[in-house]
Amino acid sequence: MRATAWLPLLPLLLLAGGCRGTVPVLDGPPEAGISAVLIGCRITLTTGDTSSGQAAINLEGEESNGETYRLPLEPQRTLLYTVEPGVYRLTPTRGLFGGHQDQLKVVIEGRKYYVPFPRDILRKAPIDIKPRKIVALGVLELKLTRLPGHEAALRVNLDDSVESRRNLVQREIRLMMDPKATENDRSSALAWTRALEQQLSAVVSEGQRAPAFRPAE
Repeated sequence: MRATAWLPLLPLLLLAGGCRGTVPVLDGPPEAGISAVLIGCRITLTTGDTSSGQAAINLEGEESNGETYRLPLEPQRTLLYTVEPGVYRLTPTRGLFGGHQDQLKVVIEGRKYYVPFPRDILRKAPIDIKPRKIVALGVLELKLTRLPGHEAALRVNLDDSVESRRNLVQREIRLMMDPKATENDRSSALAWTRALEQQLSAVVSEGQRAPAFRPAE
């Protein structure tokens, strides 16, 4: 087919791509009221953690905020993605024409795996991201197990505990002084210094918050 034959289909293809969600800027500067999220990924094999793998999850705005972002994840790396302020939920990625995909696709050391998207993630409360603020989302944990006589099984969990989110923020802060970090990573951490300190304070305070009630003695 000649290249010009694709021209009438171009608007449809662009629309379909937009339905899947856009990949936000990685390590972008905190300008024009933009916000950011921190997210990590951990892939564990029977032999231990691996740095070879990839997955993706969507960050989708509520009705008043129509933004849809596709967040590619890499193991053993804290990722800072810039996003528009708003109220969001974590959801499965979408297909070419916008439908949510039931299966989470994970690539580990060159092999593809598919696992049902965890309902626990879908049930999580909405995430309110304020202008020029950073929100630590947690770490997507992917654990591959192999039992004799059985196919490999992949377990998925989002660790958004106080400890996990605090570690994400602290890792990003340490990049400022890490001589092994790339110049881009260091510059991004420095640019977001104030927002990182505020998020660290908020997460630590959350962990120290007294319980709402005490069990009867």
